[in-house]
Amino acid sequence: MTPREVQRPTRSARELTEFQQAVLVGTLLGDGSIAKHGYHHRLFVKHKAAHRSLVEWKREVFGDFTTMPLHEFEQRLNGRAYPCVQFVTRTDPVFSIWRERFYRGRRKIVPNDIDQLVTPVSIAAWLMDDGTADRAGTSFQTHSFERDEVQRLATMLQERFGLRTSLMRNRGAWIVYVYGSSLEALKALVAPHVLPQFTYKLIPRGTWTP
Repeated sequence: MTPREVQRPTRSARELTEFQQAVLVGTLLGDGSIAKHGYHHRLFVKHKAAHRSLVEWKREVFGDFTTMPLHEFEQRLNGRAYPCVQFVTRTDPVFSIWRERFYRGRRKIVPNDIDQLVTPVSIAAWLMDDGTADRAGTSFQTHSFERDEVQRLATMLQERFGLRTSLMRNRGAWIVYVYGSSLEALKALVAPHVLPQFTYKLIPRGTWTP
């Protein structure tokens, strides 16, 4: 039997499942990107080599759209070499739709309806991408977004999921901080979906209590 990954995608395979959509939303809030290739677009997933398990998980999630094996390489930045691992999906119209939602020109954005797109699975994927243990809570490293977009994310976490949040200045940009008082609620929200290797992002680095 032909392996699933080398079969030509059927009409139904061109539709993302709810789980795939949720992971995609979290990935696009994090390190993932969508770029044009030919007539349509494809998803790029890249992480440092130490986070290979996350890349493997995402490749499995998007297995219906992926034939490329994981690719290991060294990315050079400021004279230093950083081991990375990545994969790219096939080009497909479904990713063109999501490109329109999450981009304005070449810049990735936070859509106005992000509160309707994010699920606990999305938050888990986002946390594994860009979550950082910080003080008594956890922060999401949202440096690539504008301040109003970061505020939109903080408001979404607060109003939809009951997490106490605020914006923090970090390296000349704005990030979302989840207070220690909401850490247990955040853990309960994402625990079923976070890979064991990434639970450390939910363990505060300090003892300060907000």
